[in-house]
Amino acid sequence: ARDLFGRNIPFIGVNFGTLGYLAEVEKQNLIPALEKLMADEFQIEKRMMLCGKSYHSEGIMDQARALNDIVITRKGSLEIINFNIYVNGQFLHRYHADGVIASTPTGSTGYNLSAGGPIVEPKAEVILLTPICPHSMHNRSIVLSPRDKVTVEIERHRDGRELAVEAIFDGCHKVTLRTGDRIEVKKSEKTTEIVKLSQVSFLEALHRKLSD
Repeated sequence: ARDLFGRNIPFIGVNFGTLGYLAEVEKQNLIPALEKLMADEFQIEKRMMLCGKSYHSEGIMDQARALNDIVITRKGSLEIINFNIYVNGQFLHRYHADGVIASTPTGSTGYNLSAGGPIVEPKAEVILLTPICPHSMHNRSIVLSPRDKVTVEIERHRDGRELAVEAIFDGCHKVTLRTGDRIEVKKSEKTTEIVKLSQVSFLEALHRKLSD
């Protein structure tokens, strides 16, 4: 999705894994799927993406996009991350956790789901924030408007040491953030086009997955 960004080229997902919410085709059905594509028997769905800009004291250091999620997580040793969350510049919460997931509806059935976040209809437009193993009695996801801008600011370790964490875009593109750095996440101005072959609705597919 990131490689095709801005090129108006749709793609189709093939499930080589297990859960496969995003995948339209199981690998054993690949040939019939190709036949449908060549016969123009498909529809195109547009999916929301996220844009993440990383900043340090000297200004912006990285910008990338994600179809599924942007995960801010610890780097290296198994220590707790201290970070502050702001929404549209307003302080929301201070977390002590293994990280936080900013997810699209498409990515809601990925890492977000494993971390206890909600499943969202993939054509919806919201930003999901889900903490990863927070050291707190409260472990709740937050659902935000697509017009909101989320800022995650990295604090120092509780013993005063500088922290190093990673922001990971769709599990591949990685950016190192340190104490004092921040990443701003918002809805991307571009969408991803995904090929839809079957007439099975999201709710029907969800019912099947929940019944497995």
